[in-house]
Amino acid sequence: MTFVRTIASLLLLTLTGCIATTTDVDRVSQRVAELERVNSGVMAEASAETKRLENLAAQVEEATNQLRETLAKAGARIAESDRALQRVRGDLEVMVHRLDALERIGASGQASLTEVRGRLNQLIADLRDRAGIAILALPSDLPTDAEGFVKASDKALADGDVRLAAAMASECQKRYPASEAWGQCGLVIGRIAAQEQRYVDALKQFQAVHDGLGGKPTVAVAQSLVEVSKILELQGKCGKALQVWNYLGTEMAKTPQAKLAKSEPAAIAKRCKEGVGAADKPADKPTDPATDPAKPAELPEAATGDKAAAKPVAAPVKPAEPAKPAVAPAKPAAAPAKPAAPAKPAKPVK
Repeated sequence: MTFVRTIASLLLLTLTGCIATTTDVDRVSQRVAELERVNSGVMAEASAETKRLENLAAQVEEATNQLRETLAKAGARIAESDRALQRVRGDLEVMVHRLDALERIGASGQASLTEVRGRLNQLIADLRDRAGIAILALPSDLPTDAEGFVKASDKALADGDVRLAAAMASECQKRYPASEAWGQCGLVIGRIAAQEQRYVDALKQFQAVHDGLGGKPTVAVAQSLVEVSKILELQGKCGKALQVWNYLGTEMAKTPQAKLAKSEPAAIAKRCKEGVGAADKPADKPTDPATDPAKPAELPEAATGDKAAAKPVAAPVKPAEPAKPAVAPAKPAAAPAKPAAPAKPAKPVK
């Protein structure tokens, strides 16, 4: 190595044309040695960096492979989820179709059930009103006064025990004819008929309460007019319902029901349409003019004339056969009407 340095120094001197001293040669030799050390260090660092880059490239490659595998699995899961979602969507469409079919079947069944229930109510009413069957529903501990019978009848009707309510009301009318209690119990019988959609019988019963008590301004008579107005409204006979309320407000001004006569006509005018009644059914159309369900609507017309002419209406309108107990009380009501027997009472019958 020293020989090489010496030759290098001589060549340098030859090229420059100068003669170098030993000090210059040593200095150049030191610089060359320093450069060699630096070069070796750089080469070592370069080798280390190369190895590190190789390790990093291997790690990147491994991570890339894992990422590809994960993406492949995720894609497969997404595809499976899409297929499952399509299956669920198809199942939901089938369920919606079945629910629509069930809803149509349910609506048809509800209509049939309503019709059967109406027929059943009519059958129950016919069986209940046969001779002697009502007395079987009477309890052993009967009330001791008229007010007790009225309360018991109202409570049985409110509790849904129609048979007991009818039996108590019938017994009440037998024991207390031509009284306010008789009228209150007659209202119970009429309400039972209305609930069973026997509107003709209900109107007859309410008419009988009015006529049986002589059309006096009592609570029972006023309430019978209210019930008549409700049925007329159900039948779409709005004008006649309003006439009943006008009659109630004029002739029954002292009764509690007369307070409603100021507001109820306006409410009826809003919610009632003439000729459009949910209660109108072919079975309820009478053939005899004397049993016309619109008969109670003539009460306001009687009120516009003399009061004596209003009472004889009880003669042509007999109590309905289903409400047989009302027949006996109706007779006393006809008695006061006989002295005033002019030709006018025959006009409403026509």
